[in-house]
Amino acid sequence: MRRPLRRCLCFLPLLLLQPTAAFAELPAKPLPAADAAPADSPATAAPPPLSLSLEQAIALGMGRSLALRSSSLALAESQALQGLARARFMPKLDLVGLGTYGQVGTDIGFISNLPAIGDLNFELGGDGYAVVQNTFLNLGLALNVPLLDFSRSPLQSAARAGVQAAQAEQSEQQRRTRFAIESAYLNAQLAEALIPVWESALQVSTRLLSDATAIRREGLAARIDTLQAEALVETDRQGLSEARAQREVALSALARSLNLPAAQPLSLSEALQPQPAWPLSLAATRAKALADRPALAALEQQRRAQLARVQVARAGALPQLGLLLGAGISGDWLNVPVLNGTPQVAVNGTAGPNLPAQSASGSASGTFYDWGAVITLRQPILDGGLTREAVALAKRRVEQSSVAMDLATQTITQQVETWFANHQAAGPQMRAAAAAARAGTEAVRDALLRYRAGVAPITELLIAQRNLQLARSAQAAAIHRWNLSRAGLELETGLAPELQNPLPKVVD
Repeated sequence: MRRPLRRCLCFLPLLLLQPTAAFAELPAKPLPAADAAPADSPATAAPPPLSLSLEQAIALGMGRSLALRSSSLALAESQALQGLARARFMPKLDLVGLGTYGQVGTDIGFISNLPAIGDLNFELGGDGYAVVQNTFLNLGLALNVPLLDFSRSPLQSAARAGVQAAQAEQSEQQRRTRFAIESAYLNAQLAEALIPVWESALQVSTRLLSDATAIRREGLAARIDTLQAEALVETDRQGLSEARAQREVALSALARSLNLPAAQPLSLSEALQPQPAWPLSLAATRAKALADRPALAALEQQRRAQLARVQVARAGALPQLGLLLGAGISGDWLNVPVLNGTPQVAVNGTAGPNLPAQSASGSASGTFYDWGAVITLRQPILDGGLTREAVALAKRRVEQSSVAMDLATQTITQQVETWFANHQAAGPQMRAAAAAARAGTEAVRDALLRYRAGVAPITELLIAQRNLQLARSAQAAAIHRWNLSRAGLELETGLAPELQNPLPKVVD
């Protein structure tokens, strides 16, 4: 009873007799989102989408990168530190000034340590009293010249090495920024390429569900056929929803790497296509990465700075010689507003009667200049082991810098070999995925004919359609892997994109 039913399929409605190619190769039409937002009002309309190619994105991102701005500020900081190290040993000229005022009252006739004057002595007699007021001003210049300091040269060498390390770090950050932008763009390309794959799969599965439903209405198919077709439709809808979400995530990541405003829509003007093959061999790539890598140059400059700091630490036990020159002009104003004395008359050496008290006042003023030179010599004798420990600490940091260079070399070598292996593997993967996609298209077409003819179950068609979807997704993933591994090799070697080989032929 099964064969007559299969032969009757030719009398099904015309809907079931559409060309099979329409099922296997339907045009990719974007499906409307499930929850499309209403159009914005003119007052709150978003800016127009910014459509960028890969090179445009790189050019825009390199000019707006926050990471590059941070590295530029770090370089400026290192240059400022170099200026401070240089200024530390330059002659210094200071303007110095001093002003004092003092008032003293005494009844003993002797004043000691009067500011700016010293000692004064008055003949006040028995009941005398005096008030002394003094004003002193000084203005001068002081020149300090470090003549001999053994820490001068190593400190300046360390500062220069710091600037060179910052410059190398800036070059390395440029590579990293370019790779971050390129990888974000490639990720967005992959997410964009997977949407048509899921849209095509959903259109085919939707048509298949329609066919299975029509056949079941004629009583020529089991209920399991429609249930499996419905499950395939829901799976494709879920995959399409996830692909759209991943596209939004990838575009958001690209916008952040370009430092764009949050409200700025972004789109890609380049579809996912394989870039040129990597032009160098593994040995040449490894040599290029190790010979011309700013990250290694930065570590080398940091090691040199640590070596210079060893000499700075040792200079703490060496003598320092300096010269101090000073010259100035001073003025002094002395005022004695009260000077009361009670003179006595002595008779034959014996104190006689006091004479009438006398009250007087007086003042004096004058200016003078002075200059001088001082030679200073400092030779530490015992510092409690401070110099020894400082030298030991600096040596340990030199060793750490050397180890850091070795670790960086190993890491770069590993990265180069990893990227190169991925790039080599991605080529055959692209060709295999393209062949699988072509074979999958034919398999879906054949399975659809067999299903309509009743000689194959719907399960065979579902498997063929799922294999086709996986092959197309794998093809997009292989192209992404190819492009991303090439971008990684550019990061490691700094090779200019102009050095390119012809595109490998991976698709018909």
